[in-house]
Amino acid sequence: MPAWQSDLDAWFRTHHGVINAAQLHGLGCPPRTARRMVERDELMAVQPGVFVSRQWPRGHDQQLAAACARNPLAVIGFTTAARLWGIRRVEDRRIHVLVPHGASPELDGVVVHRCRRIDPIDIVERDDGIRLTSPPRSLFDSADMLGVSATRSAMEQLLHERRCTIGTILDTYLRLAHPNRPGSRTLGEVIASRPQWRQALHSDLELRVLEEIERQRLPKVEPQCPIVLTDGRVIHVDFGWPQWRVGLEVDDPAWHEGTEERHRDARRDRKATAVGWSVARVSKIDVQGELAEAISDVAVVLRQRMAAA
Repeated sequence: MPAWQSDLDAWFRTHHGVINAAQLHGLGCPPRTARRMVERDELMAVQPGVFVSRQWPRGHDQQLAAACARNPLAVIGFTTAARLWGIRRVEDRRIHVLVPHGASPELDGVVVHRCRRIDPIDIVERDDGIRLTSPPRSLFDSADMLGVSATRSAMEQLLHERRCTIGTILDTYLRLAHPNRPGSRTLGEVIASRPQWRQALHSDLELRVLEEIERQRLPKVEPQCPIVLTDGRVIHVDFGWPQWRVGLEVDDPAWHEGTEERHRDARRDRKATAVGWSVARVSKIDVQGELAEAISDVAVVLRQRMAAA
């Protein structure tokens, strides 16, 4: 076995079975041998000058790696990059690639976007050969495609998971925003509507609750609102109006379904009641079907507390 063959096998293991002609040559594979490997069906052309090993099944990762191998300037972007980062509420399943103006890649089955501004800080290079836009750049580019509500949710997720800060999101927006650049309008609206001091919301359910609170024009609410208990300990409710000691918890099934979790929640509510707080709860079912009614009920409690103050 030639020495380059073991290097090729190692390359395939770390690059989803994908390699381009220049990379093959760089490993020491003679062009004639490469042609024979294609003729013997050991390699299959998936893009011009890009091959995948027959030992690797075709899949999404191969398509992404092939797009990057086809053009060294190509970067996986928009909602495709957002999905790779695990951003929620991304429904678009197409493959989007970002390239500089002037680049004309031939990429089968790929949506190509051209942009005059792709800075090094916007690009993350993975060990598997896939290049993708950074979390804040992916958020910016995807914003118009996602819409205001899903973009708000995505931004809260990135902040909560500490993928970036409100400062890096703002810096990305200020650097890239242009009336004709996709993402500028929607992300600008989302940033303008969010107080920079506010803690990140923990879930998409919380964002939907906050949007309904805002839609019903309830008084300004404080996310992750602290409550000081009788023994001096501090707990936090998802939303609170501390002036009137009204709290609201969003019961995400991921955190509130088990018997132990329900007991903990009941104990927290009891402790909050002991210091004069009224804490309401909304479930995922409420959020998905009767959220307006649930928030209206909270509004009634708020009005009663405000009248008694």
